[in-house]
Amino acid sequence: MAAPDGVAIVLWVPLKMRRRFALVYNSTAGSAIPRLLDGVIARLRQSGADVYQVPARNAAEAAERVADLASRNACDAVIAAGGDGTFRAVATGAAGTALPVGLIPLGTGNVLANEIGLAKSVSAVTHVLLHGEPIDARGGLVNGEPFFLMLGAGFDARVISKLNYRTKRAFGRGAFVYPVIRALAETPAIFDVELDGRRFDASWVILSFARRYGSLFTLTTDAGFGRDTLMAVVMEAGSRRAVAANLVSLALGWMAHPETRPKGVHVLPVKTATIGRRSTVPFEIDGDHGGISTIEVRADGPRVRLLVPSRYVADLTNCHANRLAYEA
Repeated sequence: MAAPDGVAIVLWVPLKMRRRFALVYNSTAGSAIPRLLDGVIARLRQSGADVYQVPARNAAEAAERVADLASRNACDAVIAAGGDGTFRAVATGAAGTALPVGLIPLGTGNVLANEIGLAKSVSAVTHVLLHGEPIDARGGLVNGEPFFLMLGAGFDARVISKLNYRTKRAFGRGAFVYPVIRALAETPAIFDVELDGRRFDASWVILSFARRYGSLFTLTTDAGFGRDTLMAVVMEAGSRRAVAANLVSLALGWMAHPETRPKGVHVLPVKTATIGRRSTVPFEIDGDHGGISTIEVRADGPRVRLLVPSRYVADLTNCHANRLAYEA
């Protein structure tokens, strides 16, 4: 039976311990401590599981290899070992199949790991990989390509364009300080945004399936991985001071609540979006440079199965039950 729109399918069928894992590993992700990856692999093998690496030279090849694994039923789960960009590559290959995706969070932000409450420890990660429940979550499409967490256009994309990835690997989140200061020193570039036919002029737009931004800050309480709601946060700020005020609002959690949200910030669910049709703007996807507009976004992308901690399954189920009761 098909799930109602906006409701992810949570599978409660008891699972046997998974035995076969394919590992997609991003060796350049963030400032990760290698012992987390080594420790999880060792613990999986101690538990009797087989783990083998899937070599890939880039995200497109990783997606192709994962799609092939899914078509051949070659493993019980595929592991995305890296940051949110690695997850996107793996999820693109697994989307629309029964192959579950597990995480070893090695990135700088690890938005998805923080979103689902996956602790960055060998025991926690290993337990979810072996025994975690899979949830179905819908992604979106950006210019025809899948994405599963978020994309940003304008200010944060300019920050990403100024980021030194060697510095990011060495200093983690600290590497963003200088690019943020440089981007704040520039006069905001205004571009056009259309959301389900409603038009705005903005300096920063975030489209997100996740409630967190940068893993630390609550962007909107109406989103959440697996809730299948794409939320748009449109910031009209036309001055450096207004952009800085929006950053402070995001950092303090004010942006997530209507009563404390700054003037000129709009938060709304969206099915389709067009960004930068008249005025070009850079954009980023899950912390990686995505290109230059025009950006066409749809909320009805493919579904992916993700292995999550049991607490997240319970929280997601409660959210769905509360929503259905409210709508009734």
